[in-house]
Amino acid sequence: MGASRSAATGAVKHYTTNDLELDSYLKASGHRLLGADLRGKLVEFYFDVSAEEAVNAYFAGTPLSARELFEAHRSLRALIQQVKQHKKRTRTHTYGSTSS
Repeated sequence: MGASRSAATGAVKHYTTNDLELDSYLKASGHRLLGADLRGKLVEFYFDVSAEEAVNAYFAGTPLSARELFEAHRSLRALIQQVKQHKKRTRTHTYGSTSS
């Protein structure tokens, strides 16, 4: 995972990760969550580019409020379930069918 670059300009678009603990840390430390998408069995989260700087702080053990960290973790777990349910519904939907 890591920074995702635009094919046309090479500019960094967002920071991508599928590590729930890291995602929770980034969210709890105030980084903007841009989106989430199911990739195989895991959900990838997309954060603003500035989140990449906080990854070093995470691995260095920089502390955060436990309350904020748990709230972010709970929120992301709920989002994971929503993403998986949405994908499941869209996969089972038959396009172009008509009901009578």
